[in-house]
Amino acid sequence: MKLLPIAALLLTGTSLLASTGVHAEDYQSFSSVSYSDLDTKYNDSDAFSLNSRYYFDKKSTLGPLDEFEYINKTSNVFGSFTDTDFSKNFTLGGEAFIDKLLVGATYHYNDFDHSGSDDTYSLTLGYLISDDFLIKVVKDDNNDEYLFSASYNHQINDSDYIGFTYSTDDDTDVQTLATKYFTDLGQGRYLTAEVSFSDIDDADNDLAGRVEYFFNSHTSMAASYNDDDDYSVGAKHYFNKNYALGASYQSNTDSDIDYDLYTIDFTAQF
Repeated sequence: MKLLPIAALLLTGTSLLASTGVHAEDYQSFSSVSYSDLDTKYNDSDAFSLNSRYYFDKKSTLGPLDEFEYINKTSNVFGSFTDTDFSKNFTLGGEAFIDKLLVGATYHYNDFDHSGSDDTYSLTLGYLISDDFLIKVVKDDNNDEYLFSASYNHQINDSDYIGFTYSTDDDTDVQTLATKYFTDLGQGRYLTAEVSFSDIDDADNDLAGRVEYFFNSHTSMAASYNDDDDYSVGAKHYFNKNYALGASYQSNTDSDIDYDLYTIDFTAQF
């Protein structure tokens, strides 16, 4: 079962009439806590997760409080913890931009409830050809593979952009092209649209899409769908410039794939 990243579904009756003025906010730290409940015809399971990332310089929003530039160019450190019914997972890592050179490392530790534990790491090396063009390679010790990617941002005007990312492994067994479009619709409203296509050897190709509509800088609703017939709906609301609550629902239109995934998350950013 393949689950797409999904936006949050609003759980409260908070008014959608937040401030709609175009005003960039600056943030350096982002943290979230989330709870997920997965119901299937075979069993039920839940998961609890914590995520945090700190940037060594301020990042400015593009209007919505959770939208930033397509290509990150700011050094950062991050960590996460996930507790499921079957395992506990820890991740620590960081990225450093030294002039135009990008170096990074990530460490994963997995503690399985009934089958021991393992740990893996990955190393990243990249180069910022320009502010709108980043190439990088990731070496993953888990499968001894190299993963290559190139990201390009085309700035349409002061606010709107369309970004592209191409990625592949060293055997080109899996090639993915993803794109994201962001636009300011005026009157404090915004829209993002994302599409990804993966060409996978010896398997069906994957096509997925996601759209998010921002009523204003604080409140949005989103939907996603892929060609495996997974779909999601969700929403997110910022109570002020620092705290947000969201939730989501995901399922599948195929009656033979019976699952329901519910997620609620709380975000804090400063």
